[in-house]
Amino acid sequence: MKILFISTMILALCSCTWVDTSEAGSNVRVVTAEELGSSCVRTGTTHVEVVDRVILQRAASNVMLELQALARNQAAERGDDTIVATSPIVDGERDYALYRCIPQ
Repeated sequence: MKILFISTMILALCSCTWVDTSEAGSNVRVVTAEELGSSCVRTGTTHVEVVDRVILQRAASNVMLELQALARNQAAERGDDTIVATSPIVDGERDYALYRCIPQ
């Protein structure tokens, strides 16, 4: 019974999402390079990272969503409104390009 409980807790931890998108970050779009509009201006880059293993490998979808949330939050803090992933996810890390597409 103890082993079942511990196993269940480990699986639950591996599927948890710990990063939330801020209110401002929720207004930042996530697009591909092909979806960028001609009016978008690249303003910089950001590198984000999260824990991708808690004893077991975490779900790839949760890691991706947390990386996007961090990048969206950072873009919002800088006044940007769009992000584009510029690298694959490796060991819980990813790079994003930051854009300002909507005139201020």
